[in-house]
Amino acid sequence: MEFHQLLDWAFQRHLNPLSWYIRPIFLIVLAFFAYKRNWKGMFITFLLMMSSMVWFPAPRTINPQMEAVLDYEKMLLSDPGSAVFTLAFMMAFIVSMGVAFWKHSFKIGLVILNVTLIGKVVLSLILTGENGGAPIGNTLFGLLLVNGIGLLLLRLQHKQRLTSIR
Repeated sequence: MEFHQLLDWAFQRHLNPLSWYIRPIFLIVLAFFAYKRNWKGMFITFLLMMSSMVWFPAPRTINPQMEAVLDYEKMLLSDPGSAVFTLAFMMAFIVSMGVAFWKHSFKIGLVILNVTLIGKVVLSLILTGENGGAPIGNTLFGLLLVNGIGLLLLRLQHKQRLTSIR
């Protein structure tokens, strides 16, 4: 199977909205393992997150906006120059998020996650026009999930500090 055929096969499955909605869950698990300073957990979670785009079957009906966004992403990954830039940008996000949580900085980690999730939608809108709005639903889900858990953990951390001071 040639690279382009493999890319087409993977992106057909990535058109399934479930592959978009599962990503924020992996970000939370990745942050957890970084916080626990567990390299093995981080590595396995990263591999699962990257492979999750092909876990679900190709959808019977395709959202044309999602297809346009993914066609653009596929085009970026098909060109060696833009593929290197795209993958480097993605790895910079993963590494910076991992470092923030590794150093037990919930606030910086949450800022990185928020900027990246929102930035992905903004970049999609800039690069693909109105089609870039396709990931808004899963991004809102991700933002609510990540921030809800993050704020809960910050509150628990704050309560523990108050208890230890007394």
